[in-house]
Amino acid sequence: MPKTLPIVFLLIAFGIIIFVLANYSPVKVDIPGILTSRPNQTTTSYPTPYTGPRPETVIISGPTDWETVKDSSVVVFQFVGIWSGTERLYFETKVDEIDKDWVPVYGNSRAIQLLPGTHTYHFSVRAKTTNGIEDYSPVYRTFKAEISEKTGQIKITSVNLNSSPQKIVLVNNSGDIIDLNGWKIENKIRSFDIPAAVKVFRLSGNTIWQNISLQPNDSLIILNSASPISVNFYLNRCFGYLTNSYNFNNLFSKNCPRPTDYEISYLSSNCQRFINDLRTCQQPTVNDLNRFANDFSCQQFLTNFYNYESCVNRYQNSSDFFEKEWYVFLNGSLADNNHDKIILRDSNGLVVDVYQY
Repeated sequence: MPKTLPIVFLLIAFGIIIFVLANYSPVKVDIPGILTSRPNQTTTSYPTPYTGPRPETVIISGPTDWETVKDSSVVVFQFVGIWSGTERLYFETKVDEIDKDWVPVYGNSRAIQLLPGTHTYHFSVRAKTTNGIEDYSPVYRTFKAEISEKTGQIKITSVNLNSSPQKIVLVNNSGDIIDLNGWKIENKIRSFDIPAAVKVFRLSGNTIWQNISLQPNDSLIILNSASPISVNFYLNRCFGYLTNSYNFNNLFSKNCPRPTDYEISYLSSNCQRFINDLRTCQQPTVNDLNRFANDFSCQQFLTNFYNYESCVNRYQNSSDFFEKEWYVFLNGSLADNNHDKIILRDSNGLVVDVYQY
């Protein structure tokens, strides 16, 4: 073999090693006299940080620092943004005790439903442009609130002061029985305690007064008129019979229980037809009774069944006897007809609900 062949192979091998080192080594190797390059190598560029003006946030109304809120279960903060740019602003707010993160607000205010009990709240708000330029210095307010534990459970659902009689309606939205003893309603023209009432009214006068306790889904209807029966009462299904003798001014719908087919099955056909034609809560007249002068069983049934007292005696233990409405009658105007704030307070004087109009 010629001596030149090993030298040639050595040169070729050396050239391959240089090529690999120059182009594929993970660590850059500069070979003297050789220009090396890296395919697909790019230089990362970073955006220039924004250094221009930023919006400023100003709170223009709401609880002041360390103010204690006692007369409302809802507070409202209003705020504005000061911004010289052309981008639109919106706001982000946060209440540390309620929110997990910032809450976007696309108006200029936020209403906050306060938690039941006594709490300290930390509210913050910052303006932000739609392209992400934000106020780096949010505005903070710290305030306290003392709110009834029954907040949210009893609500003032409606106020009608232009009707006759005027009417304020409360509803128990909770799953609990709530005793209203010592509770009161106040506004700018008057304040009154929620009075006692009669749960099962008796015409005989043998009635028992008690504190009003609202069952779940019960309503309390407060009226500025005199009670037709001289008491506050819990409505039951037999009250429709009382409308034949007392003027309740259509306060409620008539819903008297009707006899079952079994209860009248022993009566004559004429008597049964008469009973089926009677309207709800209609009481037979003297002429109606005389019509069945020769039908003693029919006459006796009509006399004994169709009146308030016998209705109460028969149905007072039925699960659907009560109509879940308490009626309270008060003298004088309940509130200002034009604009007012009606506050419901519990027995400790703490706010349960507020109705403003």
